Amino acid sequence: MKTKTIAILATLAATGLGMAQTAYTTPVGYVTNSLNQGYNPIGLNLHSSVVATGILEAVSGTTLTDSNGADLTSVLPAGRTFVLEITAGAGLGATQEFTTRTATTMDLPGSIGAALGSSYNVRIAPTLEEIFGTTTSLLKKSNVAGNADNVLVPNGLGGYIRYFLNSAGVWRNATTPGLAPNTPLVYLDGIFVQKVDAAVVNIVVSGQVKTKPTLSSITQGFNLLSTVYPVGSTLQNLGMDSALKKSNVAGNADNVLFPDGAGGYVRYFLNSAGVWRNATNPGLAPANLPITSAIFIERKDLGAVPLNFVPPSFYSNL
Repeated sequence: MKTKTIAILATLAATGLGMAQTAYTTPVGYVTNSLNQGYNPIGLNLHSSVVATGILEAVSGTTLTDSNGADLTSVLPAGRTFVLEITAGAGLGATQEFTTRTATTMDLPGSIGAALGSSYNVRIAPTLEEIFGTTTSLLKKSNVAGNADNVLVPNGLGGYIRYFLNSAGVWRNATTPGLAPNTPLVYLDGIFVQKVDAAVVNIVVSGQVKTKPTLSSITQGFNLLSTVYPVGSTLQNLGMDSALKKSNVAGNADNVLFPDGAGGYVRYFLNSAGVWRNATNPGLAPANLPITSAIFIERKDLGAVPLNFVPPSFYSNL
């Protein structure tokens, strides 16, 4: 799989509001994911629009309150999954999906580390229909899952749920057979597209550029993650160094696996001196190695560790 970035970081629109005032729009763009036969790991590096933003007035357990913001029942439609991002203050970079809200509260499945005064954004998680389409989708359709292109979405337990489009262009669940309307895709997760035919298919994803840090975590084993930012991120600047186990022996270190575009992966690791090395073709990793839209991180030790992806430094000017 190859990901080609096009028209990312579109020119910021400026509108004059007076001699000394300028308003800026959020940078937007689109990315083309070229899918080859076999398994294609991809990440969502452009994002749905922010629909709610504000400052938390109270945090009680996993319930967050903002009485001065938008009516959340109006901007967050029932039946959808939402993504909360802490953009300033305690919990900066923390991100969590949720589904339950009132007009003034968000009820999370777990603690996010935010506190009174933390700033936040909320986005609506896109669905399979919105990213890959339905009747006009370029993915191969079939009433038999094994004959269709499949999209594999993490289940949160180390496995994946398979989805496919039937001949009528309706999304179905192949893991637990049945209809699968409005299946959310949360941008922290990498996903696979298993393509059955040899012809290359180009899937275009458009949206906003996220300009703030993104806090996640990795657990023992293989973690397939979206790399969140569409352009400018490298192996060296994404922010993984402090979270990963280092060793002069690749097999003892945490490994980062990049798709090689031919169905395989190239492994990188940090040696004991904190220098990135190539474990697949032994030697130093290339300097400023561009990141792919999704990567595997193989964590060797038990337990979860925080992982803080940071945007490229020039994003601060957006």
